[in-house]
This record gives sequence, structure tokens and C-alpha cells, in this order.
Amino acid sequence: MQELIEQLKEQAQFITDDDCAQDKFYRTGLRNAIKYAESMLEKEKEVMCQFQSDGQRTDFWVKYKDNDDCFDKTFKTKER
Repeated sequence: MQELIEQLKEQAQFITDDDCAQDKFYRTGLRNAIKYAESMLEKEKEVMCQFQSDGQRTDFWVKYKDNDDCFDKTFKTKER
């Protein structure tokens, strides 16, 4: 997520106030995407910290068949 934020910021810096209205609209979209990605980064941090905390428990891996099952049940929360 952090890499995406950096790429969006790089794109946004090339659009100036002197550019046409369409470019300014694009810049606004980039800024909104950056804000949204930053909020997602915070959520990602929370999930990863909780995952690490859960992983400290000795019975943690008993809940999962394999690594893919662990990932699907832990991180693919939108699909549930």
C-alpha cells in the first residue's frame, strides 16, 4: 500500500495550477486516492498487528489447513 501511495504522490506532483481544468480534476482525483490509500494503510497496520498478536497463541495454526487458508480467512475480509 505504501508503494501505491508513493506512486500516486509522484504522479500528482507533475500537475500544476497552470494546467488545464481536466488536469486539475485529475489531480483532485489523485489527492482523493492518496487520502483513501493512506486510510487503508492504517487499516492494514491494524490487521497486521492483530494477526501478529493472534499468531502468538499456540493454537493459532490449528484453525487453518495451510498458508492459503490462513490468508483467505485472515485478510480477504471483503469477500466474506
